[in-house]
Amino acid sequence: MLRTLYEMDIENKLKEGLKQGHEEGLKQGHEEGLKQGIEQGREEGIEEGIEQGLVKERLSLITDLIKSGQTKEQVENFLINIRQIDPAEAAKDYQEALDKKIRGSLALS
Repeated sequence: MLRTLYEMDIENKLKEGLKQGHEEGLKQGHEEGLKQGIEQGREEGIEEGIEQGLVKERLSLITDLIKSGQTKEQVENFLINIRQIDPAEAAKDYQEALDKKIRGSLALS
């Protein structure tokens, strides 16, 4: 059975419309994915910045306590009881602050 020119024209337009719809859908999906990726990256960056700031503040506090003559036990007890930090984390932070203080005093020499 032969198709008419009209039927072939409709068929071509359907194929063309499908192709165009597919391309637009991909483009729109890409743009939406990019937008979501940027937003997620921004949120993760903010969270990471806050965490880094808290760690820096905590190490600075520990360094100040060490400079004021507090013992290791006093500093760790302060971190555990007042700042509600895990004992293992308190010991790690104390050592990191102490190492940072030593490196700082060596750099000044």
